[in-house]
Amino acid sequence: MPGEKQISTDREVLSLRPKDRVFEVSVTGARGLSIRVFPEGDRVFEFRYYAADGKRRRMQLGVYPGLSLSKARAEAGKFRSEVIDGTDPAGERAEAKMRARTGETVSDLAEAYFPAAAAGLHGGRKRPKKPVTLKAERALFARYIKKELGDRRFAEIRRSDIKRFMNGLASGGKLAAASVARIGEALSAIFAFAVHEDRLEHNPVRGLAHPLALTSRERRFDEVALAEIWRVLTIHSVPHRKGDDHDDQISRLAPQTSLATRFALITLCRRAEACGARWEEIDRKSGTWTVPRERAKGGRADVKPLSDAALAILDAAAALPGASAEFIFAAPGKPDAPLDETRPTRALARLCERFGLPHGSPHDFRRSGATILAGQYGFSGFTIGRVLGHQVHEGAAVTSVYNRFDHAPEKRRALDTWAKYVLGLADGKAETNIVPFAAAAS
Repeated sequence: MPGEKQISTDREVLSLRPKDRVFEVSVTGARGLSIRVFPEGDRVFEFRYYAADGKRRRMQLGVYPGLSLSKARAEAGKFRSEVIDGTDPAGERAEAKMRARTGETVSDLAEAYFPAAAAGLHGGRKRPKKPVTLKAERALFARYIKKELGDRRFAEIRRSDIKRFMNGLASGGKLAAASVARIGEALSAIFAFAVHEDRLEHNPVRGLAHPLALTSRERRFDEVALAEIWRVLTIHSVPHRKGDDHDDQISRLAPQTSLATRFALITLCRRAEACGARWEEIDRKSGTWTVPRERAKGGRADVKPLSDAALAILDAAAALPGASAEFIFAAPGKPDAPLDETRPTRALARLCERFGLPHGSPHDFRRSGATILAGQYGFSGFTIGRVLGHQVHEGAAVTSVYNRFDHAPEKRRALDTWAKYVLGLADGKAETNIVPFAAAAS
């Protein structure tokens, strides 16, 4: 509310002395015009009014003496006339600022979304998105979305437009259902940002991101594949020497990549967790590895027991020439940077191709381990979920918030069993139906 005192001349404006708190006085001869005096000494003209929707608006006109008293009165009079005509000058000014930040087209919106998401300012859970996630979303936008929708005004996009676009992707026959879904999810995230920024009332992509039914992936490595993968990666877990009898692209696997891939296999962790592992996360005394909440997918720290085989891999990584003091599996030639998490995926793809194995990825280690631990050794789904770092609950979900016991003994028994199984396959001593690789490949 304006104070009781009113001013009408420049001399009176100059006589307003700063106080410990902001105070305000109204200006005579201009309805809604006042001047606010800040402790720092700034004198700012403001115009107040009620918009057509009944909301009270406030807009700054300028700082005195840059904006004189007479010009402030003239500005206030102009805006008063606009309000009487039904316009909302403050709302339009805010809208203009918003447009400057988010742009008008879908491409403009995407370019505003990506840096906002990197800082956690995109809405949702209000946590920064991982660089690898944003890199994938950028690639999907550039390859599939920009050409069809990039030049469209995002405020004019309707659900029918999204449905037509998504159905076109799904019916083309070139993309799997999961790939179409990832494109839809990226597009939905971009439009959700527009809602968060108050540029849209509703997200037109909601409910349309998955036009095709998604089926649970069932790809697993069999015993023959696991044995061969472990054998080859073990060979390449040490620096290559001149004269080594390898003449294919497998011979170019960096030892850091081989070790990280073996570590992911033997611990059943996610590839990003393995590639980003730090020495400070390892407790050799207790034989555990704690993935901090910042890197764990579930958003909470995950304590993983380490088998003797996993500890041996850590010893091999520490013994590499130029080993990093920070990262367990550092980028080749860059000890101050972690291993790129796409390296194990590419390495495994090359390995499968070279040895005639069905194509697989590091994530398939987790599915294979879970299946074998449950089917052959009888571990419960709850224990396997804990081993995989999933958020599984016994009883009411709220109970798990208070129950911080992470079932370490069961997890350790499961991972020790898995390690013995894999090493037994590689040595040909496991009680399985493994057959010689040459015969299986023929």
